[in-house]
Amino acid sequence: MTDTRTIGARVWGTTPWHGGRIRAGNSIPSRADVVIVGGGLTGCSAAYHLSRLGIRPVLLEADLVASGASGRTGGMVLEGSAVGPLDRADACVPGLASLVERERIECELRLPGCWEIEHRDGGAPTLPWIDEGKPVSVTGHVPGGTVEPSRLTLGIAHAALRAGAVICERARVTHIDCRDHLMVEFADGQIRTDWLIVAANAWIPSLVHEVHTASSLTFACATEMLNEEVLEVLGLREGIPFYTVDLPYLWGRITGEERVIFGSGLLFDSSGRLEEIGLKTQSFARAIDTLTRRVRGLHPALANIVFSHAWAGPIAFTEDHKPILARAPNQRRMLVAGAYSGHGVAMSVRAGEMLALAVAKNDALPEWGAFSR
Repeated sequence: MTDTRTIGARVWGTTPWHGGRIRAGNSIPSRADVVIVGGGLTGCSAAYHLSRLGIRPVLLEADLVASGASGRTGGMVLEGSAVGPLDRADACVPGLASLVERERIECELRLPGCWEIEHRDGGAPTLPWIDEGKPVSVTGHVPGGTVEPSRLTLGIAHAALRAGAVICERARVTHIDCRDHLMVEFADGQIRTDWLIVAANAWIPSLVHEVHTASSLTFACATEMLNEEVLEVLGLREGIPFYTVDLPYLWGRITGEERVIFGSGLLFDSSGRLEEIGLKTQSFARAIDTLTRRVRGLHPALANIVFSHAWAGPIAFTEDHKPILARAPNQRRMLVAGAYSGHGVAMSVRAGEMLALAVAKNDALPEWGAFSR
């Protein structure tokens, strides 16, 4: 089950995922060729790909691997970015599938595609839902699917460890000094490095002040286990995940346990404040209540449904909704990636690979990933 000792589990609710823990416990060295800040999908992917290229990185995670956005996402696997496919990031889903197969990661990866749904009549087929007083139709079927996100993140982390990476949990970075050389500071000391990758997503602005992103929590809930008859009545028997292409936004999927997850809603604040917004705050409770009431109103079969889980996870956006994937303007050996605007599962794994290639082979990073656009 999800480790309830993490910050997120205490304040952001409990997810239905069964990720477990990595087998790490390394002490932090005083020197490294590459330091990675952030133990989510981007950071673990970067560590994995660097290790396969013969470089032994040191990954520092403030809490536990997969305890942030990567372990608290709904596990929707979508192609490209929130603005569509981008140069060198237009085959993220096949790349993810290849990694999962190569490393034999058991993470319930399913790729039946995703439904794009819209609030209108006349789709083919029409879902038997009324959402916020409007009928809902399927208007598109695009590449993608679902995954158990904690197992995916931890599976990549384990693969990185096998390849030679060092992963240190409970190692919150407090400051980065990049004036003369790269020095990463944390509560119990510091580590000097030739290269630094900052993959802390919603917390990037607190470490790299040149980055300007909006941080928020996004919300989800999971129903009790449903039988096939109920799924049939809801129009979800095929098990295809869905997301709206209009407003009000709604996404959802079925888990391996046949729970239905629905997600919607954003609660914006500074990255530092996100850890203070939680189960006991009125704004958090209102967001969960709004979502669960909306789900119960979709169909009579959901009117009295029991929700087994309700939670939130941190997310980050840029103004144009393109991800950040760039070198820091004041230090070319410091690379930054994040702010996937809700499309981070496959995209972040690809971003980690591109970061590794930029370090190991001096590959150029794409222009669309620059800090200011």
